[in-house]
Amino acid sequence: MGKQKIIEDIKVLLNDSEELLRLSATLPGEGVEALRSKLRDHVESARGALEDAQASAQTRYRAGVDCTEKYVKDNPWQSLGIAAGVGFLFGLIVSR
Repeated sequence: MGKQKIIEDIKVLLNDSEELLRLSATLPGEGVEALRSKLRDHVESARGALEDAQASAQTRYRAGVDCTEKYVKDNPWQSLGIAAGVGFLFGLIVSR
């Protein structure tokens, strides 16, 4: 599930919420309960999509950290040079 699916679920949730608010005064108890059930389903779906996106982001973050650590261990002098260069550039930018 990607960002687009999460956005679509949130839009559906908002639309259903607005519909619930608009119709709650005129619908009999069965109609309101059916709409609430539909709304609950969308909330659960959106929550699941957000949890999946969070897990995916954590996995990518860990992979990036592992890759960086491996590079630094394999190339300590190059890593030191890169860090020094970035620090120098940052210093130039900040001093202006």
